Amino acid sequence: MSGSEAHDVPSRAGLLSKRTLVIASHAVEQAALAEQVGEQVVVFALFQRLPYFEREREVYAKIAGRAAVTVVGMVDSGRPDLPHGVIPVLLHPEESLAREWSVAVLSPTFGASVIAEDLDEIDPHAQSIEGARRFRGRWGWRRDEAYAEIVRLRDAFGDRLPPTARRKVADLLDQVVEPANSAVESRTEATVRHLCARLEKRRPAAREPAVDPSTGLASLSALDGWLGEATDTVSFGLLLLAVDDLTWVERRYGSRVRMHTEQNIADLIREDLRPLDRAVRLSENEFLTILPAAAEEDLAARSRLFAQRLGALYTTYPFVDLHPKSTTMLTRSRPLPLGALRAQLSRVTPAPPWPPSTGSLPLPAKPLAGSRTSSAWFT
Repeated sequence: MSGSEAHDVPSRAGLLSKRTLVIASHAVEQAALAEQVGEQVVVFALFQRLPYFEREREVYAKIAGRAAVTVVGMVDSGRPDLPHGVIPVLLHPEESLAREWSVAVLSPTFGASVIAEDLDEIDPHAQSIEGARRFRGRWGWRRDEAYAEIVRLRDAFGDRLPPTARRKVADLLDQVVEPANSAVESRTEATVRHLCARLEKRRPAAREPAVDPSTGLASLSALDGWLGEATDTVSFGLLLLAVDDLTWVERRYGSRVRMHTEQNIADLIREDLRPLDRAVRLSENEFLTILPAAAEEDLAARSRLFAQRLGALYTTYPFVDLHPKSTTMLTRSRPLPLGALRAQLSRVTPAPPWPPSTGSLPLPAKPLAGSRTSSAWFT
């Protein structure tokens, strides 16, 4: 291996991307399927939410057919429909296990594990929401680590683990008596790390999103692949803008004025966006800015700046007052709660423009102290 290749091999512990976790988890799961005939194996996995498990349903159906015990933990409101032999453990959204993405496989002679905690942070330069998620943890092909993780998860599950499963886990733990072959583990781990590094670099090509031809903003249909799974694992700051009917603008002022007005709105919305953020045209007169993992104060500051610039749009060419109004929301819902956001916007009153486009400026009721009246200059 060259020096540059060695440098590119990812660390097995520390800050981990979602893609690294998925690659390592798949490798551990395949190791569970490759266990020797007649040798017991226990598999514990934490998937955070059911939609993440659905992608691996067939794999875990096969694992459950071979393993002595297969346990999957996740947050869910009811008993999920899992493959035969897969034991569900329902997690509370507030407990620490709900933030874990973990897989541990243990047999008397082999062990491998991926243990990671969701940091609730994102990589702002990523191309998709799921790909942007960041975790802290470790993974490896070490039986002692897998043993410790099986014990930890068994104790954390407590009474949620059926007695028969607890007995089978205890029986397998008692069979782990011979020292692990550290030399084989180290070589295996080095090989897997190298392969993970290669797969990490071979990212799938990003598809060109569907865009609104008038503004170049993303269309609503382009959000599906970008948003990813329908879960609550990522927070979003939403900023919804509505303006006057642009079809009316075209009828009154012409198509050229409408074109420039749409571009002015799009340029304002796109300003200062991170690569992961999205600016979307929802309809003829609705525009949405999506800011993943936005802090409440950052969203409020952007909203205030947005309002100021929107209010001044009519002072730039083509000088059309669109009576804009906007609202914000912090949410973890996927799909995005657009209905609730629109209902919230309907209660917003458009701010009057400044300076006013009609009428006159208010004058003082009486002259200020020490000032002259207008006629005094000519007496």
